[in-house]
Amino acid sequence: MPLAMRKYNDNDNDDNNDLEMTPIMITPSEDNESHLYLDDSEIELQRIAKKYKQKHNDRHSKCIYNLAVVGTGVLLFSISIFSMIHVASKENGGFGWGKNSKGYESYANIKDKVPMHSAFQRTRSKYLPAYQATMHQYVHVQTQAEFIAYVPTKNDGNPDKVFGISFRTKPTSDNGVAHILEHSVLNGSTNYPSKDPFLQLLKGSLNTYLNAMTYNDRTVYPVASRNVKDFHNLSSVYLDAVFKPRCVTPEGDWVLQQEGWRYEIKPDTTTDADGTVTTNIEGEELIVQGVVYSEMKGVYSNPLSLLSRQTDRYLYPDNTYGFDSGGDPSNSNPNSGGITTLTQEQFVKFYKDHYHPTNSKIFVSGTVEDVKNTMDLVDGYLKEYDYDPVIREQSKIKYQSKKQAHHTYHSIPYAASSDEDGQHMLQVTWLLNDEKDIKKFTPMMDLALKTLDYLLIGTSSSPLYKRLIDSGMGSNIIGYGLSPGLLQQTFAVGMKNVKKMDIAVLENLIFQILRDVVADGFSSEEIEAALNSIEFQLREVQTGSDPAGISIFLKLLTKWNYDFDPEPAIDFEKPLKKLKSTIKSQGSKFFTSIIQTYLLDNNHRVHMELSPSSTLDTDTSSREKILLQRLKSSLRSDQIQDIKGRAHHLHSIQESDDTLEVQNMIPSLKMSDIDRKGVEYDLDVVTNAYGKPFATVTKTVASGSPGIVYIDFGIDISSVPWNNVSLLPFIVTMLTESDTKTRTRAELDRLEGLHTGGISISLELVPQNDNEETDYITKNNKHAWSVLFFRGKCTVDKSGEMLDLIKDMAENSLPVSQEKVMQIIQQKISSIESSIVSSGHAYAVKRMHARYDVQSFFNEKWYGIAQLQELKNFLIKSETNWPHFQSRIEKVITSFSDFKAAEVIINLTGDNAALAAVDTSVRRFVSSLRESSEQSNLPDFFLTDHPWIENATEEMAKIVPIKDEGILISSQVSYVGVGGIIFQPGEKIGGQICAPLQFLKKGYLWETVRAKNGAYGVMAGLDKTDGFFYMVSYRDPQVTATIEAYNNAGKYLSDEITNGKITKKSITTAIIGCIGALDGSALPPREVGWTSFYRWLSGSSAVKRQKWRDEVLGTKRSDFQVFAQKLHTLSKSAEASIAVISSDNQLLASNLRLSRIDVS
Repeated sequence: MPLAMRKYNDNDNDDNNDLEMTPIMITPSEDNESHLYLDDSEIELQRIAKKYKQKHNDRHSKCIYNLAVVGTGVLLFSISIFSMIHVASKENGGFGWGKNSKGYESYANIKDKVPMHSAFQRTRSKYLPAYQATMHQYVHVQTQAEFIAYVPTKNDGNPDKVFGISFRTKPTSDNGVAHILEHSVLNGSTNYPSKDPFLQLLKGSLNTYLNAMTYNDRTVYPVASRNVKDFHNLSSVYLDAVFKPRCVTPEGDWVLQQEGWRYEIKPDTTTDADGTVTTNIEGEELIVQGVVYSEMKGVYSNPLSLLSRQTDRYLYPDNTYGFDSGGDPSNSNPNSGGITTLTQEQFVKFYKDHYHPTNSKIFVSGTVEDVKNTMDLVDGYLKEYDYDPVIREQSKIKYQSKKQAHHTYHSIPYAASSDEDGQHMLQVTWLLNDEKDIKKFTPMMDLALKTLDYLLIGTSSSPLYKRLIDSGMGSNIIGYGLSPGLLQQTFAVGMKNVKKMDIAVLENLIFQILRDVVADGFSSEEIEAALNSIEFQLREVQTGSDPAGISIFLKLLTKWNYDFDPEPAIDFEKPLKKLKSTIKSQGSKFFTSIIQTYLLDNNHRVHMELSPSSTLDTDTSSREKILLQRLKSSLRSDQIQDIKGRAHHLHSIQESDDTLEVQNMIPSLKMSDIDRKGVEYDLDVVTNAYGKPFATVTKTVASGSPGIVYIDFGIDISSVPWNNVSLLPFIVTMLTESDTKTRTRAELDRLEGLHTGGISISLELVPQNDNEETDYITKNNKHAWSVLFFRGKCTVDKSGEMLDLIKDMAENSLPVSQEKVMQIIQQKISSIESSIVSSGHAYAVKRMHARYDVQSFFNEKWYGIAQLQELKNFLIKSETNWPHFQSRIEKVITSFSDFKAAEVIINLTGDNAALAAVDTSVRRFVSSLRESSEQSNLPDFFLTDHPWIENATEEMAKIVPIKDEGILISSQVSYVGVGGIIFQPGEKIGGQICAPLQFLKKGYLWETVRAKNGAYGVMAGLDKTDGFFYMVSYRDPQVTATIEAYNNAGKYLSDEITNGKITKKSITTAIIGCIGALDGSALPPREVGWTSFYRWLSGSSAVKRQKWRDEVLGTKRSDFQVFAQKLHTLSKSAEASIAVISSDNQLLASNLRLSRIDVS
């Protein structure tokens, strides 16, 4: 997460690798075709990354949404669009944007479609041609609550309907009350008194987004669905949750204990040989539990999160941003408290002071009818309140004055595996604006800062980025530049893995680079490329997995939350025009003056150093234990009994079921509300394309981004020798930083920014399935196609330039120098190590899955613990035996750069007009491909084993044998996984498995591992191609208790069946949840094209997918018993295995017999 913007999601699943988190699947885009990730809470695997880390793998991307977030995951590539304006002005309607562009509709044509409601006064309506939507602004007359309706002019493809409500929340301490309240309001309300309505919605909804998140200064509750009834249900539950929550009532005080923190007495017991259990009262231990408490222990275990939070404390000494809205689990600052200082009284007061309609911002995206219905629903809650100007005034965020005459320097320790030099971090953070800058920080200035950010660190050849990396003083850039999205913006930059002696040198270098940039300026070409990239990024409305309306809502809040006009947050045309005019008149001086004023001459900045400490983790745990022991010793017996009584009361609530009456109060769908048919996308496959023998081009028509085409160019890499296969992830990264035979990297970066929306490179191992199969039959699939993809996007008039760049990088890339090789390897090592600490659950699953399936082994080999070990080996070899290592790199490049027509594939996505417009460019590109002969044609990898498979199978047994492993990291929490094969080779996996798995995850696992035992998250999944099943926890304070819960999963399901808990309604609920996950949100154009292409490429048929869906819909009670038996068998099987990612102390305390791997 950027320094100034933090967000905590209740639907805990930060995706994202922001530091280089790779997906659990090698090829995750085939709409969960291989794995059952069955609900939005599991997109925790994708959204979690958005919470605390900043996505910076693609340094070309700087989207407000990513910065505001955390994340979900939505990464916009920077792109070029300068010529779009000219193309769009053609009289007959051109591609691109502007009054004459296709898809443009004036407000005059839509004024009769304005949603109106007697309780709301409309203040403004504006048609946004770039979004092909109209934004209507309203005020609720009685409460003055502000309401925005975003109405797309077209509703093709059943788009997502979005509802959201946000409250300005202003922390005054580090007790995390805003964050804990965000979790807590979802635990029951007046009209929906279930102990966890949020969980009930997760179990059986067609939601495409269900989340809640706490930023530094606001708390946001957004939902989305493509189903009208479901959308109404979700909105109703959320409105009741925020305005009528149980947690602030006397009978709901248990919610703070569960979601926030509580004391518990951990018993000291021994079991005799005859089974007699003896309790030692003297050995009882006082401990702290709580979901948010565990979550934040994980956050503070991440050095970059720690750096960010400590920097904020000194950067903002006088306003709310100096406090951690998420909560400090260790009470590290006695003057501002911590999570364990929060009382129920403070909790209730914070709610009353902030959760009021007058202090809210309400948003809806959908049809006019959707808006009217939502207005009715919202008014039903708001009319119970009156306008409260005091609450609105008290919640306002005050500016931190830039008053420091001199910068401040601070050094703090962080937990590391050793005290070895070369692990220090340094980051310089500037506060850019305060109240005196209000008139200067206009929407045009916001765009100027984004453009400058791109100029300084947006590409590998940008001066600040390049010179810092080339200095060799650190392995990675940290800080990541500009952080917009809050009232005050910051700019931060630094490096990690620095030697102590280099800290002062690095500090001086940062400022010297900035002074040199001011002296030298930027070329007009560099400025044009940066501006084009930012403009394309602004215009491409939806690019990620989250619904477009969610992105719009979160962008609006970056202005709306401070009572500024929200419109400029998304309507960029005027400020962009003004910026272009300013650049035309002032040129480079405009940007260098910003650097001089807001960076070089700005002393309100913090220089923060992090120093490694090998004892910090142990010292922290020991200190906490001693403090708790002292506290327990000071307690009277009646106080100890009170703690036990409260814990018992909480556990009784957690273990009890809602009554049937309460369950029926949660709005739900019926089977008749579900579409029986799944979503399919058409793909046109052209062989011998444009007369070129063996050339294959595929096309998908997808509307939504007029004037833009998406091109995927894949090259077969099966000829790479096995001994170099582990090098491929390094090669992919190197290709984004190397020169070609015809262009330098600086020229490539400039042309990419000038002509494209970004070109990414990815490595794919695509399973080859029988497209005539109608069932999923488990097998260890040895058939796959290995492909190196160059994926780009551009305006149609730039397709020729983009294809030329792609071909140049694919054909002519050169190896980088030894120094650069070592830099890249060090960067990748550092990124994976950081990612393991924050996203250990993903690495645990990769590790376990690799033990059972050869294709999954590649995922571990390329992106998991095994890759980290390989990289450390590469670093040694590149230093000690450079000629040999250089030769290996050259051989890999040679193996794919001499490609022929039969060895490549081209996939195109766009609307009909776009595909027609790029035809000439694509024809020219295909014609330039080298000829293939029948003899040189690729083997059919569906019929033939891939040449790597035999070696991979042998290596699997050595690197990832089926055994229990403990993977050591520096962290205060654990990631605990258990997995194994539950369907044997040749056995059919039917869709009937989906609902029982959904029932298990959103029932027993959630309630036991998360709610009761305090883990921040828990997930389970099944690979329906090889029968691999796993359960894994996220930021878990437990180890043995979690494994015990996993082992009892089968018994739990059996008991539920025996006790009649698996009812017709619960089965229906689970089925609906499965279908919701299968359908997901409306895909953006690029993903429509990739999904249809990948399905065809992997041999996945529509018939097979539909049969799976039909089997899901036909689930019976007997299917639950089958699944329960499989889980019971797994718990007793010697073939099951464990992967625990945790600290040495926690692994020792677990008493588990684990083979240890130290990656810390």
